[in-house]
Formats: sequence, structure tokens, C-alpha cells
Amino acid sequence: FDLYQNQKFGKALQLFHECYENVPEDKVSELYIERCKLLMSQGWNAETWNGINFIDPKQFNADRIEKSLGFLSILGNSYNKKTLLEAGINRADYFIAAHQNDENNLVSYQIAKFINSDIKVITLLNSKKNREIFLNDDFDYMVDYDEILGNSINSYISDYSNMNIYTDNDNYTEIRIMSAGTDSRIIGKSVSEIELPNNSKVIAIISSSGNISHNFSNTINSLDKIIFQVPINK
Repeated sequence: FDLYQNQKFGKALQLFHECYENVPEDKVSELYIERCKLLMSQGWNAETWNGINFIDPKQFNADRIEKSLGFLSILGNSYNKKTLLEAGINRADYFIAAHQNDENNLVSYQIAKFINSDIKVITLLNSKKNREIFLNDDFDYMVDYDEILGNSINSYISDYSNMNIYTDNDNYTEIRIMSAGTDSRIIGKSVSEIELPNNSKVIAIISSSGNISHNFSNTINSLDKIIFQVPINK
């Protein structure tokens, strides 16, 4: 497994084969044999590959995640001990319980900690009414769904709207401002790659620390603000 995590798939494949030959009912070895073969035949990005395992009971979700993110997808439920062991929970450093049902996340957390007491668990809290239950347990980190949703909405609004801060009626122009939310799709892009209204002229980029830049070739960072001028109809 360490060889697999370190992207030495050829050597890992050989050892997984040996394990499977000695214990044919070992489904974990069989799973990693197929995964090693797939990675070796299709290739992988050594810089972005991270060895993450994704658990979902639906084949469609598993296939989509595996194709788009390259995670090893395992069919099953994260609150099932057998599935967690198949995913390698006993060797994992981190486990994210992100089911839409808080009870499932709670059970998943407890099973993961029972199998691997050293693992760090990140748990999604879907309903605020369950906050006290989660706080009474020894969770390593809890993420509030409302917080995620709020950040997503703010980023969406930032991406698809901009605010008018000044109108120059004499010159028929407006000065507008666009903000880059924490999950904004404009982060990492330059000004020329961002969709602004037609005939817009960028005036400045203000960073979250308040620095003003006129170098429009730089990429946009989280919480940056873009100030630009737009002509208005006479």
C-alpha cells in the first residue's frame, strides 16, 4: 500500500498479486490490482495525484468522481465497516464524512475512529439542530453546511454580477466593482480571461490587503476586487 501511495504502481501491483494469490477472497488486493493496471495503462499526473479514495453507493457518482478527479472510487456506504476497510481506513491519515445525513456521518466517524484511533476526521454538519450532538463528541473538525452554501452563493454572486459604485452622466460611463469570492471561478485568471461587459476598461485591481495594482497580467486572488469602467447608453 505504501508503494501505491508513493506512485510506484509496478512494484505495488506485484505485491498485490502475491497477496491475492495467497488469499483469493481478499477483495482489497483485487481492487488495487485493477487500479494499478488502470493507472499504468492510462497514465496519471504525478504532481496532482493524491491517492484519495472516494466512497459512494451509486455507480454513477463513483464513475463521475473517478473520471473527473482521478480518485479511486469504491461502491458502498461510508458507515459500513467492511467498506471502510476496503477503502484502507486503517492506513489513512484523514477521513472526510460528507454524507447528507448527519446520523450517517456520526456513525462513519465512530467506526473510522474505532478502526484507526490516529486518523483525523472532518465531518459535515447538515442540520444546526444536531450541532450539540456533534459538539459533545470528540470530532477533529466540523464543517457547517450552511457555511459552505453561503460561501458558494457569495462566490456565485461575485462571478455573475458586479456593483455600480459611480455614474458619470456627463461622459456616459459607470464605474463598477467585481469581487472574487473564496471559491470564485475567476481566481487564478488574468483580467483578459474574465468575462466583463462589452467595451469595459479595467482601472485597477485591489487586493484583500488594500494594495492597488495596475498590472493586469497578474492572476486574480481570493478576495481581490476589480474596478472597471463601462460605457452606458446615451
